[in-house]
Amino acid sequence: MVRILAFAAYVLVALSTTLIIAVAGNVEGEADALRAFTRENGVVEWGSVLALFAVAGVAGRALRRDRRGDRKRGTTAHLGRWGRGVLWLLVAAGLAAGLEEISWGQQIFGFGSGEFFREHNLQRETNLHNLMPASISSSIINATIYALFLWLPCWIRLAPGGRLAVFARRHALLPFLPGMQTMLIFAFGSALQAYFIWMTWTDTLALTITLLLLGLVIQRAPNTSRGDRLHFGCVVGCTLFFGLHHEVFRFANMQYEIRELLVVLGCLHWLSGWALPSAANSRAAA
Repeated sequence: MVRILAFAAYVLVALSTTLIIAVAGNVEGEADALRAFTRENGVVEWGSVLALFAVAGVAGRALRRDRRGDRKRGTTAHLGRWGRGVLWLLVAAGLAAGLEEISWGQQIFGFGSGEFFREHNLQRETNLHNLMPASISSSIINATIYALFLWLPCWIRLAPGGRLAVFARRHALLPFLPGMQTMLIFAFGSALQAYFIWMTWTDTLALTITLLLLGLVIQRAPNTSRGDRLHFGCVVGCTLFFGLHHEVFRFANMQYEIRELLVVLGCLHWLSGWALPSAANSRAAA
């Protein structure tokens, strides 16, 4: 159920974003529609907060179920050492990131910032992520997503006999590989960027490489579903559409708020695919 809800939320965000970009790029007087959609403390930012808390909640629920199952059966946890470690990390990261987004309650209760945050925080709020330029934190997140959730999984699928794939099998890491549906969520999020400016040429190059790799995986995998092929076509089509409407985007804000939300929804979709017992059993049976 969590996986279905995460994908449904992704579809809603993707359709809404594409529609708003079409309006902003083609309807006179609506050039700021995307900016209004991603305003501070708006629906996109609060969507990210709720999704982050959902990641922490699902990870915590999976840990509780795993321990309860061990006590009932007297057997080894189905998640294993790696799984439990990842879940603890996601609980901590989801809670911390969600609280950071609301400035540890400042956005809700309206308390003032201390002197340190007034002097050093870019938005004068009580949080840590605005102590550095957004371009730095975004670059770290983007590099992590590309490496762990897009490029490495594609390479393992394209070279199943390679060293990377052998390492993953030897250390029981294959269950953590994101499926094609999850990877396409991340790919769509990566398509939301400012185009045709020198500051983002690396983003555009990384996106191009990602789409080529995903296309190769889909072409070479005989069991790729029709839905995944259609999904890939939609991501490629939206990428071209966004590029044609590049004047709508800005380097400093707007689309990156949506991209952040999609990253969290992608993580939730990935997490629910292996951490919950029903999902894990389904994958094992397949």
